[in-house]
Amino acid sequence: MRMRKGLILLGLLTLPSLVSHAQTYDHYLDLTVGGGLHSVQFSPKEGNFTPGTGMEVRAAYRRVLGEHWSAGLGLGVSWYNARSFYEDYRISRAAVDAQNGEPYEYRVIFSDWREKQHVVNLELPVAIYYQQPISTLWSFLGSGGLKFFMPISNQYRILDGEMETKGYFKQLTNIEYENLPQHGFFKEDAYEGEASLRKFGGGVFADAGFLRSFKHGDMSLYMGLYFSYGFTDLSKDHTSSLFDGNSYPGVLSSNLTDKAHLMAAGVKVGISFGMPRIFPLPEMQHELAMEDEDTENIEAEIRRSETAEVEEVLRIARQLAQQEEERKARELANVKEVVKWLNNNVQVEFKLGEAVVQMNEEIEAYINDLTNYIKNTPGRKILIWGHTCNLGKESKNIELGMQRAEAMRKLLIKAGCPINRVMARSKGSSDPLVPNTSEANRQKNRRIEIVMK
Repeated sequence: MRMRKGLILLGLLTLPSLVSHAQTYDHYLDLTVGGGLHSVQFSPKEGNFTPGTGMEVRAAYRRVLGEHWSAGLGLGVSWYNARSFYEDYRISRAAVDAQNGEPYEYRVIFSDWREKQHVVNLELPVAIYYQQPISTLWSFLGSGGLKFFMPISNQYRILDGEMETKGYFKQLTNIEYENLPQHGFFKEDAYEGEASLRKFGGGVFADAGFLRSFKHGDMSLYMGLYFSYGFTDLSKDHTSSLFDGNSYPGVLSSNLTDKAHLMAAGVKVGISFGMPRIFPLPEMQHELAMEDEDTENIEAEIRRSETAEVEEVLRIARQLAQQEEERKARELANVKEVVKWLNNNVQVEFKLGEAVVQMNEEIEAYINDLTNYIKNTPGRKILIWGHTCNLGKESKNIELGMQRAEAMRKLLIKAGCPINRVMARSKGSSDPLVPNTSEANRQKNRRIEIVMK
């Protein structure tokens, strides 16, 4: 303990000379990489929005203005993502049939439609920096300013779902026509392209972190946090329909989006290189070398003391982290066993031709267990398969199986399961649980099955 106090006192006595040495650098080159929340922020008029993650890479030059202050200019590239979801979105407009001149209602239906937005920006940050030494090796570095950006890639891609166009001829036949590509009525489940965004924009940003110096201060390791927000609306067009009969422009370029902004927050690491202000003359080199040798001995003694303390803290932290991981693994294994048992022992069956879940205490408990499992297990999803017996046409069985899967999906969502983590699909009669050789067996095949993804 007495030795540690002596080293600390010695470090405080030599701090002015070390700070003076650090001030011989008045130019810095910073190379950083960061990652975290990088989202295209918008509020769709219909459906749901999920922010995305991304990263940034930046190189910046800063010039010292005084004891604590400096100014700089940078160049970087940032990746932003977001997702939008439309469970059941419909578009209707009046139209006229090109062949017979009959008026009709043109309908577009989006079902479980999931679109991913991906924007890559070239960014130019202009910043003011504040630096405050904390010890011989550590200092605080904060910055803030304006950031100008230019989108160099702005793609959208459909991840899941289906879009279907139909025609409702009220005056002619009072019938809704579908699956007639020759008349423009079709189904589509795959779109991708580029959204129409503004070419330039601006925003504000702030960084805060710590520098850890190496050697004589000409290179430092940076670790910190960052935040930025773009005040420019990315979308150029807020009037286009999501589908006009010919083209799909993407959510950001449609009338479903009022405004779209960029927002980022995360963790950043990097390296800072100092460039000296003065160069020693030959006759000064011997004297500077002696001073550097004394300084190195003091720094080495302090580093040895700090290293021992840091290693002990890291050892304890690793031990606690390992214990926590083992606890989570045991808890997750127990939950998976419970869900597996429920799937094997609780059968959700349906009456012939119906898609109504016959609720009882056992099925209600099953739904609650599944909902709690999904809530407590980030990243997991539920896939519900609807099944039928072999009676009837397979096209009707596919439709009926989907209705049964949707019935269970709505019950799970009502119980509190996140809507974007429950999916419904149909296998019709293609995957029977038992052979369809008797009414009892056919009853067992009128069911739903749940798969964890």
